Amino acid sequence: MWILTAIFQAIGQALTWILPISESGHSAVFHDFSSRFTDACSKLTGVIHIGIAIGIIIAFYKLFLTLLKNFFGGWNDLFHKRLDVKNPSAQRRFMYMTILSFVPMIFYVIPAGKYGNVYQLFHRVSYNGNLLGEGICIALTGVLIITAIGMKDKKSSIKIPPFLQALIIGVIAFLTVPVSGTSLVAGILFIGMLLGMSDKIALRYSMVMSVMVLIVMGIVEICIGVTDVKAVAVILALVVSILFSFFTVKLLIFFIKKNYLKYFAWYDIVLGGICFIVGIFEIVLK
Repeated sequence: MWILTAIFQAIGQALTWILPISESGHSAVFHDFSSRFTDACSKLTGVIHIGIAIGIIIAFYKLFLTLLKNFFGGWNDLFHKRLDVKNPSAQRRFMYMTILSFVPMIFYVIPAGKYGNVYQLFHRVSYNGNLLGEGICIALTGVLIITAIGMKDKKSSIKIPPFLQALIIGVIAFLTVPVSGTSLVAGILFIGMLLGMSDKIALRYSMVMSVMVLIVMGIVEICIGVTDVKAVAVILALVVSILFSFFTVKLLIFFIKKNYLKYFAWYDIVLGGICFIVGIFEIVLK
């Protein structure tokens, strides 16, 4: 059973994280219907998150090599007093924007009384014993996809400065990471498109942000996980998550090129509606 658990959990997390259908939302549905609705996590979840990050890095290895080159190049330019922040190259600007988008996440560590900090507050509120909140968030993701596609087809995307784009996307990431039913990839990808980014840039932005978040989440989950796992299960889950995340990235790129994203929108709206109705019944019955 632990072999099957490692395989299917790795596949499920890779698919639902990278595709715009919410990993946390599907996890909440599974735990709710299996009467295991809790905010506790397994160490295996952390291992899989790190595996997904590795798979994304492999799929976009040229992008990440370029980011590293510009990151260290930026420090070198700063040290030699030739750093140009007003007119950077496109690659250097992309690197600046991704770093700026992580600034709002600093607010996670702000104390929040009995909940610990802001991140723990958001996370605890998400797992509240019913699927009402998850249903709303999943359905809103579908609405966001439809809106972004519609704006793109009409060629009426909002045009704002890059630094404002980075801050807006940073706020979106700040809200989507801890809240169940949301999707970091969907939030960044489609908000980026609404802000005037091309499909290619918005996708790359979402993947870079995902890698950093996944690595941090994975490390934390391994440290605080309440369920120990066998070494073989760890290796198996890591390998499967790397492979499936790599191919899922390629699948998402295919869907974007073929304009198939609307199918994810309808899936999110239908699933969100079902969860919303179930959540209402759960509240009434309790």
